Amino acid sequence: MEFSDKIIDKKEELLDEFQNLTLDQLAIKIKEISNRETDVIFQIACLAARVSVLNERIKAIMGENVLNDNLIENNRGKNTNIVEKILEPSPDPTNNPIEWVRVQIKETTEVNGVRFPSGIQIDVTDEDSKKMIDGGKAILLEDLETKESV
Repeated sequence: MEFSDKIIDKKEELLDEFQNLTLDQLAIKIKEISNRETDVIFQIACLAARVSVLNERIKAIMGENVLNDNLIENNRGKNTNIVEKILEPSPDPTNNPIEWVRVQIKETTEVNGVRFPSGIQIDVTDEDSKKMIDGGKAILLEDLETKESV
């Protein structure tokens, strides 16, 4: 959504006025100002400022910039819409193929949030298979098949 230059200028003025506040304090302050204001343009600018603050708070929660609690000043001029950022393709797509390994579960265990009973055979990533085998929860079936054929 594109805002008019007048709204953007008012939003920037509002954010600059309270740049010394933390994001939580800034969100509360902007909400208070918005509730008192009768000018529609200024109310829209307040809403735009609140969206900016919410985007920054989400970023902080996601751990992107946890060192700085007041992120408004650092990210001016960048695309700060968290939804657009999530939907953007990653700059370095991973072209590494996933290697799958078949294991047999020795005792009931959980893999990536899924519980598997003992005796079942499953295909897991090489990394998960190493964790399960090292933990004594599974055996590698390829090794068994190789030993039996020898």
